[in-house]
Amino acid sequence: MTHTEDDIDWHDSLLSRSLLFLKAASTLYVIGIVISHFALPHAYIWGIATFFLIAMLFTYPAAAWRSGSHFSLELRVLIFLALLGLLGLLTTPWLIIAGIFGHGVWDLLKHRGHGTPFFGWYVSVCVIVDWCYAAALTFFLLTGPI
Repeated sequence: MTHTEDDIDWHDSLLSRSLLFLKAASTLYVIGIVISHFALPHAYIWGIATFFLIAMLFTYPAAAWRSGSHFSLELRVLIFLALLGLLGLLTTPWLIIAGIFGHGVWDLLKHRGHGTPFFGWYVSVCVIVDWCYAAALTFFLLTGPI
């Protein structure tokens, strides 16, 4: 069954009781980032960051597939940012950071109407998480482990 953009309330509030699975999954994702970086050795930091970068990239293409709109664009963004992360594992961690930061840029572009529509609260929080994560990784890269 193909859904249209009219089937979903894109203005759903973060505090509403709807979409609890998406809200719980998003919360667990952020908690997973923090726990993995604290629990695993620093030697794994860039592998962890790349894993979470790639994991974050599937939400918008999945929504595009479900809605039947903008799938090609969302897939191209996914591939580009995933390749940045994977290339960063082989060359320089700056590319991993750029991929995470770039996802935040894509979130901002979504607010301006690019790509498949998505919940405003999700996109706003995603920008914050992406850019804070990129900033923390930049700090780690510049200073080393504390």
